[in-house]
Amino acid sequence: MKKYLLLIYICITALSMSGCKKAIDEDIKPSNDKTDFEVLKTLDGLATATNGSYSLLVTQNARDFPYDLTWFHMSEFKGNNLFAVTQAYPQYRDDGYTYTNSPIQGVTPSFWKMSYRIIFSANKVIDAIEDGKGVEYDQFKGENYFIRAMAYFNMARIYAAPYYQNNETNLAVPLTLSADMDKSYKPARNTVKEVYAQVIADLEKAATLMTKVKSNNYASKESAWALLSRVYLYMSGTATQPNTGYCDKAIEYADKVIASPRFTLVQDQDYATVFAKDSRTNKEFIFAFSHDPANGNVINEFLTPKNFYGYYINGEYAASPDYMAILDQNVADLRHSFVRAENDPRSPNRFTVTKYDFEQVDANGYSTQSKSATCYLRLAEMYLNKAEALAKKGLNSDALVPLNEIRKRAKAPEWTTSSLATANMTAFQATLNERRLELAWEGHGTYDDFRNGLPMKRLYTDYFHTTPLTIQPTDKRVPYPVPFEEIKMNGNLIQNPI
Repeated sequence: MKKYLLLIYICITALSMSGCKKAIDEDIKPSNDKTDFEVLKTLDGLATATNGSYSLLVTQNARDFPYDLTWFHMSEFKGNNLFAVTQAYPQYRDDGYTYTNSPIQGVTPSFWKMSYRIIFSANKVIDAIEDGKGVEYDQFKGENYFIRAMAYFNMARIYAAPYYQNNETNLAVPLTLSADMDKSYKPARNTVKEVYAQVIADLEKAATLMTKVKSNNYASKESAWALLSRVYLYMSGTATQPNTGYCDKAIEYADKVIASPRFTLVQDQDYATVFAKDSRTNKEFIFAFSHDPANGNVINEFLTPKNFYGYYINGEYAASPDYMAILDQNVADLRHSFVRAENDPRSPNRFTVTKYDFEQVDANGYSTQSKSATCYLRLAEMYLNKAEALAKKGLNSDALVPLNEIRKRAKAPEWTTSSLATANMTAFQATLNERRLELAWEGHGTYDDFRNGLPMKRLYTDYFHTTPLTIQPTDKRVPYPVPFEEIKMNGNLIQNPI
């Protein structure tokens, strides 16, 4: 007889989390006195369970780190926008930055487990709702399709090689598309192509089901379109061997979001403080993970240098010299607002990343936690997705139009074909450069290099490295290893090369 493996626990977790996390929806009350089957028959129960799926994105569960913290760590730490000031404590938190790739340390085990908790929680709601039951039901089902797609896409980026590399045979992660399973369920890893196909199917379904407008902490048809644009861009190949069909799809979905009246590129001082705003009403955020004092954003523990008492003991990572060199090419660039110069005795020329400083939980400003949202999708990326896809198609003049929308907004000089020639740059190179300036520390990290067949280069030394570091996109260390404990429990999982 089949059993809901782990999912009774997950449903209870989701219900209890959503009951205490008022930032998601203050009107929803948990109904823990009913079975999950009964709860998921009602709109209130579905709302509570869906809030639980969102809560799993930001709350610590059992011994595991919060999902958004591990997602940030695994997405950013292999890149070149951060600089190691000192060794993190505990030491395993440097695993990604140093490319150690331990299958038993680092945050890899937490991310895998939290990802599948999120997926199983979403599956419960998806399984419970019949298609065509009504607008309210469709909305909840669509939101959970989006959540599941996002979780699988993030896992595919983290545990698999880039899409252009043998996607039909390279392995990603197991696809589990139902909450109904028995104890013998031990799935093998699906291929990269299969996982991407499922992500697209989920997002397309989500976009048709979601018709309600909520805050930016909830999924919407626009967030599904935005993620589809990103997914297709990841599938669009390299500049030398582009897939123009996928480029067209990336442009199509970017245009859908850009045309939406819900979002706008905020300007001037509003842009300089865009991350210091309530994410629920931020006109540029398409989808963000919400935080409150009870479940503060702990990404800052890597970035804010002072601890609760004001001592320089936290913030093991700062903005990299490479990033600052690009930013400082234009003194008036408003993106200087996202870093802060300070005289950290461990690194006198430190530039602290301030994108996650909004309303620190401690009034003295020393807490490593804040109420800052973790922005996952925002409008600026859609312009840059469009610019990159156009540049890959060889439509360089067309690519400069969306690219310069981002340049103008940041008070940086607009690119022209002649100024690009003078700088010995292509439109494609200018777009990747702009993505780095605009989207740094938002979870894009190394992906823009590796998915385009480019090496990640740190042209600086740091606490760990006495010489600059270069990692090729085909390096076996690009994907993270499958956690050892998962392979021990499921013999059908094949480990990545280590």
